[in-house]
Amino acid sequence: MKLSSTFVLWTFLSSALFAIAAPANDIRGDDDRESSDKNSKSLKSMERKYKRSIREILDKRDRNHKCNARTVSIRREWGSMSRGDRLDYIKAVQCFTKKASISNPNVVPGARNRLDDFAAAHIQETNNIHFNGNLYAWHRHFVWTYEQALRQECGYQGAQPYWDWTINADDPRLSPVFDGSKHSMGSNGKVIPHGATLLTAFGKDFTLPPGTGGGCIEKGPFSDLKVNLGVNPVILPAAATAAAVAAAATAAVGTGIAPPNITTVDARIKVNTTGINPALQYNPRCLTRDINLFWSKQTRVSDVEFVLGCPTVDCLEKRADGWEFGPDVPQPLIHAAGHFAVGGLQNDPFASPGDPVFFLHHGQFDRLWSIWQGQDLKNRVNQVGGTKTPFNEPPSAPVTPDDILAFGAIAQPVKHRDTHSTIDGQYCYMYD
Repeated sequence: MKLSSTFVLWTFLSSALFAIAAPANDIRGDDDRESSDKNSKSLKSMERKYKRSIREILDKRDRNHKCNARTVSIRREWGSMSRGDRLDYIKAVQCFTKKASISNPNVVPGARNRLDDFAAAHIQETNNIHFNGNLYAWHRHFVWTYEQALRQECGYQGAQPYWDWTINADDPRLSPVFDGSKHSMGSNGKVIPHGATLLTAFGKDFTLPPGTGGGCIEKGPFSDLKVNLGVNPVILPAAATAAAVAAAATAAVGTGIAPPNITTVDARIKVNTTGINPALQYNPRCLTRDINLFWSKQTRVSDVEFVLGCPTVDCLEKRADGWEFGPDVPQPLIHAAGHFAVGGLQNDPFASPGDPVFFLHHGQFDRLWSIWQGQDLKNRVNQVGGTKTPFNEPPSAPVTPDDILAFGAIAQPVKHRDTHSTIDGQYCYMYD
């Protein structure tokens, strides 16, 4: 399948202003979507089957087994956690952002703390772990490594929480994840009128519609967090014309510098004179968010059910990333929608782990893989699929269970197969 040179995510240019296509689940129809949202029995039944299948295995294991019914860690949804448990997690993350980086300064000169180390690993591996057969496996180990680091370095005793997008899909600002209280992961960004965000990744150009914020987060535990890695995005002014969008896409996407007559929310960027990836250079700035209701509404129960209906893990990846039927067919893209629903730094597919909410989003994404596996553990737990390049461009070899996944400075490489079961090997966790 040959993709077009410009891969635009559900956004199109009109003759005057850029316009956003209608929420695009047309392959199922509005009636199917509304019916599924009103009746989530299908998803609930899949969740129950997943938990039952894992419990049956754990219950059969004796106490000498590393991972059994007594020792398994339970990952919980943020809103279901007590305020005390949420505070414990928040304090551990804050501690982590104050720990010195362990990255090689000659490789990652911009890293200043341990959270930067994780952002750096993601930046370094991004083109190996998205829109391909490594998506689920790499991010599972990445989130688990983060969870272990919080425990070992900052005394956290709980499990990694997750953010269930479906609960507040109509407006994430109402979620306890983003309500800006001391028990949250911080608020939306300050409201700054702005237009689309333009970026280039995976050999494609992306145009993302503006959200409800756009500036620095103002409330909550991470309002003072400094983001050190990643380049600044090109963000169009609110009144950008179609011609300006086209000019920016041609002249500026991927450079971090706006062309004439196009402004950015934050125009600061360091000039790259060292040959090091600009995203790994020191670029201190505030943490931004731009909660986006267009994208959050692509994370409803019906969208999750559609993804989980896949018969193979190859389908699961492509359907979650919105390219199962090719780039020109409207379809859900749960993975990207969860990032873009938060916006700001989460619009950056490279440096997005610089916002701690990344790990709650990917906790939920890992949960989806776990639920899918749990529908037929015998045949799905060790299933691999897809190839090794984004969109299989250029065409590459199929992923195998013995492929090695790299994690930069944060962890030793692991085999793909060692990420498949959450209750074997290094892992011992399940979802509530």
